[in-house]
Amino acid sequence: MENFKFFMPADTFFGRGCVLANKEAFSPLGSKAMLVTGRGSAKKNGAQKDVTNALDSLNIPWVLFDEIGENPDVETVERAGKLAVAQEVDFLIGIGGGSPMDAAKAIAVLAANPEKSCDILFTEAKVKALNVVEIPTTAGTGSEVTQFSILTLHEKRTKSAIMPKIFAKISFLDPKYMDALSPEITNNTAVDALSHLIESYLSINANFISEKIVEMGLSIFKECIPALKARTYTAQDRDKLMLASTLAGVAIAQTGTSIPHALGYFLTYEKEIPHGRANGLVTQAYLELFPKEDKKVSRLLQCLGMKNTEEMGAFFKDVLNTSETFTVEEISYYTERSMESPQKLATFPYGVEKEDIFEIFKKSLLS
Repeated sequence: MENFKFFMPADTFFGRGCVLANKEAFSPLGSKAMLVTGRGSAKKNGAQKDVTNALDSLNIPWVLFDEIGENPDVETVERAGKLAVAQEVDFLIGIGGGSPMDAAKAIAVLAANPEKSCDILFTEAKVKALNVVEIPTTAGTGSEVTQFSILTLHEKRTKSAIMPKIFAKISFLDPKYMDALSPEITNNTAVDALSHLIESYLSINANFISEKIVEMGLSIFKECIPALKARTYTAQDRDKLMLASTLAGVAIAQTGTSIPHALGYFLTYEKEIPHGRANGLVTQAYLELFPKEDKKVSRLLQCLGMKNTEEMGAFFKDVLNTSETFTVEEISYYTERSMESPQKLATFPYGVEKEDIFEIFKKSLLS
């Protein structure tokens, strides 16, 4: 067995009602909190109220920044960072899907370094950051247990991870916040979690522990496939999707993501396709880039109860809305831009050329 390293520092609570049941965990983190949320979902699903009730009962003052949109940009987190400094905040609580949770990490860096510009997010890996709590209200991103924060860069027309690696000090995983999610958001985010599992498992960075975590996540995800296809979900389905998503996050925290994420970023920026769905659109063709005899691809499909990549593709068509149309010129542009992310392409174990990336886009978007 090869040597490997495993690191997972986030203190994680799982279960319905876990925020109020474990509210004392907030106390050591700081004396004033900033809640980082989207414009409405955290209020509607009850997560924001649970957090504020917990903080109020502990006499911890808080401020709210609820301006995080989908795919947050640098300008938004810079504005929030300035507010955090002005309000003398000393820890952050991200509540929502990947956008608020990723934003909270970036804000934590900016607020801890008020003398520096937002350039530090992409130029300095070793910087201090305020403590961060993450509370997911979708099951897809895994940001609650990863060190990654992805922001939109308008000047580069894409998305990119910040350089500082920020793990949450505490994560609260309460599936009840997902109970009212629409089928579209549920399925799009579930496919994001599945893409994390797939990309981690097949990466050259995979190790014994990450592979076992992925296999467990795939087995749990398999139990949710009927619900995703039917677009009807029980509380148990929600619980399982949350677990599968978090396990996927633990896995990519060890390995990073791979080709589908590199390609999907451009579909999200240029076509406003939700992140998880963008990944799903290119995943079958990505899997078909592997040799047919690849044992790990076979094992992955087996864990999901699927016979081949065609069945995987049929699953994506069942659970995703694929209404967009593309041109050859567009996919040629996406191909050229994708070659600008060699670190993600390098995780493919057999080597990849520009022609391979074009073929993935062509098979996924033009057929």
